Amino acid sequence: MRYTYQYLVLEPNGRVTTDKEQIDASAWLDYLAAHTDRYGNLGEFVTAALAALPTQDPLVASAITADIDEMFCTQQPTAVFQFAMYCWEEFRAGRLSAQDWSAVLGTAWDCGERAMLDHIPLNSAQGVQMFEAADKDTLFRVTARRDDWASFFAGLPELIPVYRGITTALKYRENGLCWTTLSEKAKQLSGQNVKTADDIPGVVAALVPKNAVLAFFGQGDELVINPAIAKEHQETHYLSGTGLSKFRQNWKKWQAAEKKRREE
Repeated sequence: MRYTYQYLVLEPNGRVTTDKEQIDASAWLDYLAAHTDRYGNLGEFVTAALAALPTQDPLVASAITADIDEMFCTQQPTAVFQFAMYCWEEFRAGRLSAQDWSAVLGTAWDCGERAMLDHIPLNSAQGVQMFEAADKDTLFRVTARRDDWASFFAGLPELIPVYRGITTALKYRENGLCWTTLSEKAKQLSGQNVKTADDIPGVVAALVPKNAVLAFFGQGDELVINPAIAKEHQETHYLSGTGLSKFRQNWKKWQAAEKKRREE
């Protein structure tokens, strides 16, 4: 299957543009071999790493994924996500175990400056399919560094308060995959998602049934949720008044600082 990978590029004139590349995941290794000018020895590294995957410890797959992100992110920011989608196709073809796939997915999901979904425009159904296919024990071990998924999940309330940072320009993403249990973190993320001076940050609040939870990340405050399962008491609140005025003043400063950082 072909996937599109994208990342931001700072042009010499100071403009930030998006570079896109479409690759057939099932033929990814051949693609790397044909484009060593762009990917260097990534193909050789991956081939050698894959030979180490048939082990009893799925954390090997997690370490390989993290190494690809660390070693190749500067040269090719989407390398780790390309590896993840290659592994997804290998898993679907029966050539990769559910445990190894879970370790790759759990590690790659939070890689990069803006995480996986900002670099691969997958739809919600694809994301849900990837997480539902994962081994929950392995996934929890990788994403939360814990070995007690069953007891942890059993102890969750039937309805979990969750929050999601959005903006007026991203209103259509109110029902996405990624949520947090911390309202302040959602506010922070909404501010980071503002791309223009007219955009307004906001937070979606809701109660989600625990059977909608596909994965937990970090300290259990970041969740991946199946958006097809209905939430309760969902509300959206956008910043307004003095708070919005102060945010816009600070946003201009952040933009200037970010431009300077990318130019360095």
